[in-house]
Amino acid sequence: MFDFIFPSKNKKLVKRWIKEHREIASLSGEIIKACEKGDFKKAKKKLNKLDDITIEHIMQEDLSFYKLQRNPEKLRDETLKEIDEFIKTFGSTKTALMDFISKYAKDDVELDEKFIKTFKIIVDIVGERIAFEENNLYKALAKE
Repeated sequence: MFDFIFPSKNKKLVKRWIKEHREIASLSGEIIKACEKGDFKKAKKKLNKLDDITIEHIMQEDLSFYKLQRNPEKLRDETLKEIDEFIKTFGSTKTALMDFISKYAKDDVELDEKFIKTFKIIVDIVGERIAFEENNLYKALAKE
């Protein structure tokens, strides 16, 4: 009844994660624009910020989902299934994403044509993943 005044802990998490997704998407777009303009210094700066935000976001998700799974009696079956599915399907993508960003965020690694081409593909894939996550897992979690 007073959910809009006193949202649940899970709703607060979902709201924060969606905000982080928007920031990740925005930074990704800024990186692409900077690269297309040849401003690789700006792109590198934004990439380092993206690296920090993405690492923090993924770690918080992992930790939160681990805690939720430790108390399955507090969750609906639908939510538990969504969490399990997320963990199973995102593991390798998450590792590849973090390896890629971390590699190119290093000071001694140039942002070349290969980076730009691959980064655009990754942004599309991550965008689809975020949409799926928000429309399935986050909706289920917010109901808890």
